[in-house]
Order: sequence, then C-alpha cells, then structure tokens
Amino acid sequence: MNEEIKDQTLETEEDLSQQNSEDLSDLVDDETQEIEEISTDDLIKDLEDQILRSKAEVQNVRRIAAQEVTKARLFGVESLAREFLSVGDNLERAILSCQDDEGNDVVKEGLELTLKSLQISLQNSGIESIDCDDQKFDPDKHEAISVIENNDKETNTIIDVIQKGYTIMDRTLRPAKVVVSKKSEEK
Repeated sequence: MNEEIKDQTLETEEDLSQQNSEDLSDLVDDETQEIEEISTDDLIKDLEDQILRSKAEVQNVRRIAAQEVTKARLFGVESLAREFLSVGDNLERAILSCQDDEGNDVVKEGLELTLKSLQISLQNSGIESIDCDDQKFDPDKHEAISVIENNDKETNTIIDVIQKGYTIMDRTLRPAKVVVSKKSEEK
C-alpha cells in the first residue's frame, strides 16, 4: 500500500507539476504577447520619430546648403564689384580733369558714356550707390573722414562726400567716405 500511495503521490505531483507548467507556460505566453504588442507599438513610435527627425535634418541640410550657395555667389561678386567700383572712381576723376580743358569735349563725352554704362551694369547686378545728400551719418553705410564745425547743420549731418559708397543687396559693399558736421563749442 505504501507503494500505491507513493505512486499516487508521484502521479499527483506530476499532474500538479504538469498543470503548473501549463499555467506557467500560458502566463509566459500571455506576458510575451503583451511584451511583443508593447514592443511593436514602441518600435513603431520610435521608427516614426526617427523618420520625422531624419526629414527635419534633410530640410535643415538643404536650407543651409542653399544659404551657403547664396553667400558664395554674393561674396564672389563682391570682390569683382569692388574692382569695378575703383574703375568707376577713375572714370569720374578723368571726367573732372577734362572739365578744365575745353578741347577735350569728345574725350569727356566718351568717358561720361562709359561711366553711365558702368553704372547701369552695376545697378543691373544689384549694386546701388549710397545716398548721402543731407543724410544723417550712419556708421554702417558711411565712414567719417573728417568732422567740421557747422552751426547751420545739425550734428552728424553729412556735409561732403569724398568717395561714393555702394551697397549690394542691402549690404554695404563699400562705405561712403564723408565729412560730417558738428556744432561749434561756445565758451
């Protein structure tokens, strides 16, 4: 009988073990399925986030590249434009020197036409001269060469232009060299 009890006990233990094993297996399967569902949802969200970030990064790279190309074009044009500005200055000086000589009307007229053609070309390229007539001194657009006492004009008003200034696309290419007024100090 002892053996029968032992056999029954063993059978019961095996049944319990098998049942526990099945319950544990079902429990593990349920948890694994939940983990897989959570993991799949998390994975989808993570991948969507990565896609959005990648798209944003591509847009930033494109924007920065476009800005760099624009800057390269602008800076490339600036050095050439400065050279043309000095040619224009020399043409203006040549025209002024022809005013003293009456026999050089043809030369003067040719120089004036050449200067006008240069100025039109500069304007077509986005290069504009800085207006200085009775303007207030602006350190971004003007360079003060001298200050003269003048009670007739307000302080920091431009009196004379020594050299024209130019801008390219609203950026100062060359500041105008000017003489600026100040009020006299009365003692």
